[in-house]
Amino acid sequence: MENINAKTLKLKEFLEANKIECFQIEERNDKNETAVFRSRMQIKGQVLPFAILVDDSVYTLLQVQLVAGAVKGETFANLAPYLNELNNNYRVFKFVTTADGDLLLNACVPAQNDGFDPVLLNAIIGETVKFLEAEYASIMAKIWKEIE
Repeated sequence: MENINAKTLKLKEFLEANKIECFQIEERNDKNETAVFRSRMQIKGQVLPFAILVDDSVYTLLQVQLVAGAVKGETFANLAPYLNELNNNYRVFKFVTTADGDLLLNACVPAQNDGFDPVLLNAIIGETVKFLEAEYASIMAKIWKEIE
């Protein structure tokens, strides 16, 4: 039997009702009833992978991969103050790095199952696109300067 949480069902219904067909959905059937909605967004000519992670917790996470494998070691140490500055200036977004050196942009949307609103999540995706359209070039310029 599949474990599907109420938020996943609501998001699937929203996508279907609005004819949004750009997501691949992975249902993990784990104890947290996790579903990952994967897609891409085009920003300044770049195609960035993003995902919406939905589970039975109070959190839903929107995650955009800005850079793969390049922000680690000395590069990370040099960029950490800049990333902290971004995190302080943009409250809805948080920049994080993975152990593999990926740079991710996260937005966390809290909501209980009965209060989960896919329309709000869709609006936050829209705000993410607007933010990246405005700031992506300057963020990447700083990163590429450190990588070179």
